[in-house]
Amino acid sequence: MRYLTKLNLAIGGLLAMALLSAGVAYWSARTAEYLLERSRLAHQVHEQYLSLSTHTYQLFKQYGDALLIGDRDGGAGEALLRAEIRRDISELRSLIGAEVQMVGEEEIEELDLLARIERKIDYILRDFARLQSSTLEPGTPEYTARLAAILDERIDAELRAKIAEALAEEQEEVEEAEAEMRAAVAAFQRTAVFAALFAAFTAIFGTYLLRSGLTRPLQRLLAGAEAVGRGDLDHRIEVPGDTELDRVAQAFNHMIAKVAERQDLLAASHGELEREVSRRTAQLEKLLQTLRQTEANRKRLLADVSHELRTPLTIIRGEADVALRGAKRDVEEYREVLMRTREAADHTARIVDDLLFVARQESGEIRIQPQETDLAEIVDRAVIASRALDDANDDNTVKTVHFESAVDAARLNADPNRVHQVMTILLENALRYGGAEIWVRLDPAPSGYAVTVSDDGPGLTEQELAHVFERFFRGSNAAIRYDSGAGLGLPMAKAIVEAHGGRIALTSRPGQGVQARFTLPGRPPLAATAC
Repeated sequence: MRYLTKLNLAIGGLLAMALLSAGVAYWSARTAEYLLERSRLAHQVHEQYLSLSTHTYQLFKQYGDALLIGDRDGGAGEALLRAEIRRDISELRSLIGAEVQMVGEEEIEELDLLARIERKIDYILRDFARLQSSTLEPGTPEYTARLAAILDERIDAELRAKIAEALAEEQEEVEEAEAEMRAAVAAFQRTAVFAALFAAFTAIFGTYLLRSGLTRPLQRLLAGAEAVGRGDLDHRIEVPGDTELDRVAQAFNHMIAKVAERQDLLAASHGELEREVSRRTAQLEKLLQTLRQTEANRKRLLADVSHELRTPLTIIRGEADVALRGAKRDVEEYREVLMRTREAADHTARIVDDLLFVARQESGEIRIQPQETDLAEIVDRAVIASRALDDANDDNTVKTVHFESAVDAARLNADPNRVHQVMTILLENALRYGGAEIWVRLDPAPSGYAVTVSDDGPGLTEQELAHVFERFFRGSNAAIRYDSGAGLGLPMAKAIVEAHGGRIALTSRPGQGVQARFTLPGRPPLAATAC
């Protein structure tokens, strides 16, 4: 028998004992309550009959005295006693009615007896009234004979007998209720003894079942654990049955077999571990090489920044030297020197601002000022501005900018100035490094909109595409044809788009132009919004 079955049997026995005890307790309480209530009602009826008897005899004495010696209080005492008798009868009828509801119709006979007593009292009272209103003189033999007949026959013989009968019945009920109470107490005691014996038997039997089934299997498990602790992985625990502990023993044997198998595998995989260590070492060396390359890029960045800043600073210093040397100059010459110095300073400030913006975006500190705006309107204004930029360009090539939109309006929450800056950077790159045709297209995108700027220029190589968003990087086409660029435009555009929660990417093949595409969501992330 499985331990779970044994446990279920023990729990079932305990539950049956608990239910039996609860049932006995409930039955005992209900029976005791019933018997107590019945005894109480019998006592109350008995006492009420005694009260009725007392009030009745007091009333008849009042009437007898009034007939013999005269009515001294004008019938006030008799009226008061009659009221008491009516109350006694009403209370008796109510109590006997409660007994009928509790015991049954066998108590209806008491109501009949009460009715006879009530009629007998009424007859006696009418006899007293007829004698009192008769023409017989008190003291005469006939008057005395009739009064004696009322007192002896009506009251002593008839009424007293009926009241005695009622009292005897109630006394019998009281004794019967007390006998039932004693019988119930004896039954309660017998039931309690039976419940205690049943509980003891259940506890002993359950303990025997569990203990007999747990001792030997636990000893086998303990011996097996000690053997394995000594290193004997060939030891197996005997499994004589299919109980829960036998299953534990099976699982223990299976575990030991697995441990032995793992040890064999561990010994066999020693060489594999050495190879893995070698591979990891190679990865670490590669990571170290990457770190060295990162350090080299950092140094190159510092060199590029120094180079980009040296040129405008050299211009500023040169213009200052020119202004300080030589003879006194007129105001216009000084003005031209200051304007060139101002242009060089502005160029330096733009480079520093762009570097700060990109650095803040990389550190997550960039802030934008989003508002409800129309992306289609921003793109259209940027296209119009790019055409004016192309007219001012020194390049003699005539370039055409085409704009197509798949939507009439592109409402979103964005920083319009920063988005316009992105469009300006992409269009300026297309105008400078692309061919004669430039296409701009606005399309809906998942949860936002997408803008694509394409050209038919010489394009970029795969190696150049991998570095286009690095600071100060310029493609071969840009480096050959234009010297004024700082290589911060595309990093700036990437920083702005990502600050809005969007994405930007460039695709190209040599000789097939460049396609720049960025997407913007309907709302930027909360962390990027300005406070």
